[in-house]
Amino acid sequence: MTVRPIGGEMQVWSDLDGQHGPGPVRGDVLTPLLATVAGRALVVGPLDPALLDAAPADDLTVLVRGMPDAEALATHLAGRPGVTVLCGSPEKLVTEPAYDTIVALDGVERLGSTEGADLTWSETVGLLVAVLRPGGRLLLAAENHLGVHRVVALPPEVTDSDWAGAGEYDPDRPAGLDRLRVRLASAGLSVTRTYTAWPTPIAPAALVAPELLGDQDATAFLRATLGRVCAPRETVLADPERLVDTALRHGAAATLAPAWIVQAERIAPDPGPPGPAPGQPAAPAWTAEAGGVPSPALPEALVLVDGDRVDVVQRPDGGLLLRRPDGATGALPKGSGLEHLIVVASVRRDLPAVRELLRPWQAGPYAGVPADQIVVTPGRDLVPLAPAGLPADAVRRLAVRLLDAGLAHLWPSPADPAELALTIAALAGQAPVPAAPAGGEPDRPAVPGVRELVADRDRLARELAEAREREAWYERTLAEREAELRRARGLLALLSGTPGARAGKLVLAGARRARRTAGAVVRRVLPHD
Repeated sequence: MTVRPIGGEMQVWSDLDGQHGPGPVRGDVLTPLLATVAGRALVVGPLDPALLDAAPADDLTVLVRGMPDAEALATHLAGRPGVTVLCGSPEKLVTEPAYDTIVALDGVERLGSTEGADLTWSETVGLLVAVLRPGGRLLLAAENHLGVHRVVALPPEVTDSDWAGAGEYDPDRPAGLDRLRVRLASAGLSVTRTYTAWPTPIAPAALVAPELLGDQDATAFLRATLGRVCAPRETVLADPERLVDTALRHGAAATLAPAWIVQAERIAPDPGPPGPAPGQPAAPAWTAEAGGVPSPALPEALVLVDGDRVDVVQRPDGGLLLRRPDGATGALPKGSGLEHLIVVASVRRDLPAVRELLRPWQAGPYAGVPADQIVVTPGRDLVPLAPAGLPADAVRRLAVRLLDAGLAHLWPSPADPAELALTIAALAGQAPVPAAPAGGEPDRPAVPGVRELVADRDRLARELAEAREREAWYERTLAEREAELRRARGLLALLSGTPGARAGKLVLAGARRARRTAGAVVRRVLPHD
C-alpha cells in the first residue's frame, strides 16, 4: 500500500508519535463507535491504529496531515484491501467522491496543515459536510474548554502542536453542547446520538449519553464509575473525582464533560424514495445509499471498569441493564451511594443513622469494598461495584475522603485520617483499624490535588497551633507549680529554724532512739526458736 499525497502534506510532522502533543485519540470505549462505520468511509485526524482495525468498512480512506503518520498507517493497514491513505490538508478533499461515513473523533483542530489554508472550526466542518453524501453519517468529537479536565488542570505547557489555531479563543467555534447542536443543524446535519466523554478527549475511558447523566436511577452507578475513571494521574488543582461527583449531584455533568461526541446524519435535500408501507419503519437513507446493513445499536453508556468495558443498555420498557464483556446482563443498581448517605447523616449529626450505615457494611461480605463503590438499594441491600480488598483499607479510604471533602469539623478534633479511621471502626462495632504503613495512607490518590494538599496543610497547621497552645499551657502550669513549691519549701525552712521546731525535732529524735534501744533489748531477752 502506498500513500497518496493530495496537497498540503507536512513532510516531517507526526501526530501519532506523541512527541509534539498529546498523541492520537485512543480508548477501547471508542471501538463500538468505529464498528458503526459502513459504506464508503473517511477517517480524518490522528487515531490509534487499533481503532482503525475496528472499522468494518470495505472502502476505507484515512486522512492525516503528516507524511510519517501516513506511511506508518499504510504499513499497519497493508494487509487490508480497500484501504486508502491520504496525506494533506482537508480543503483538498473537495476533489474526492462523496463518502457515506466520516469519522472525526479527534475533532477538527489537528486537521489543518502549515502548507494549507488557515481554516476556522466552522469552515473545517463545512468541508467535511460537503464531502458527506446526503443521508450520510458524521461522527464528530468536540473538546469542551470548560470541561473538568481543564478546570482542575495546572497551567498547560505549550507544545509543538499548538503552533496554529485560536483554540478556545476561536469566535467561530461553538461553546457548549447546545450551541454545538445548533451549529451542526445549521450545517445541514441532524444529530441522532450524543455522548459525553470522560476523563479526557484524547483518551476517554467512559462515554455517557447526556440523558443518562440526568437519570436518577443511574446517578449512584455513574458517581461510582465516573469517579474512578476521573481519578487524577498527575498533579491537578483539585481532585476531579470529587468535582464530577458534585456535577452529577447538581445536574451539571453534561456541561462540564471534557468532550462531546455527536453522531449526525446529513439531511437529504430531495424527498428521496417513497415512504414505507403503513406501520413499517423507514430505513436510514445512508444505509440504503451505501448498500450496507444497519449499524448495531449503541448503548446508553460505555464505561471501563477494572479494565473491562461495561455497557449500559436500555430495555424496550425503558429500564436500564448492565452488559458485561462476556455477554452477561444484570439490572442497573438503583439507590444511593453508601458514602453519600454517610456524609448526609454526618452533616445532620445523626449518629444512630451513621451507625446503621457503617455496621452492615463492615459486618457483611463487602467490608473490604470502598464505601464510594457501594450502592445502597431502597431495600437497604448493598450492591458492590468494585472488588473487595482489606476492610481496614476501606475504612481508611473513607476517612481520607471525608477529610479531603472538608468535613473534618463533623468529627472530634483533632481529626486526622488515623484517628478518624479509629472512630469509624468503633462506630461500626469493629476492632481498631491498624496503623497505616510508613509510606502514608494507601487509599489516598497517588497524585493528590493542590486543593487536598492545601486542606492537609491547613489541618496540620491547626493541629500544630493547638499543640503549641497545649505546650504553652503546660509550661505556664509547671512554672506556677514550681513557684508554689519554692514558696512551700521556703516556709518549711523558715518554720524549721524556730525554737519550737528545734524542740520538736529533739523530741522526735529521742523517741526514735528509744524505739531502737527497746527493740534491741527485746531481741536479747526473748529466747530464739
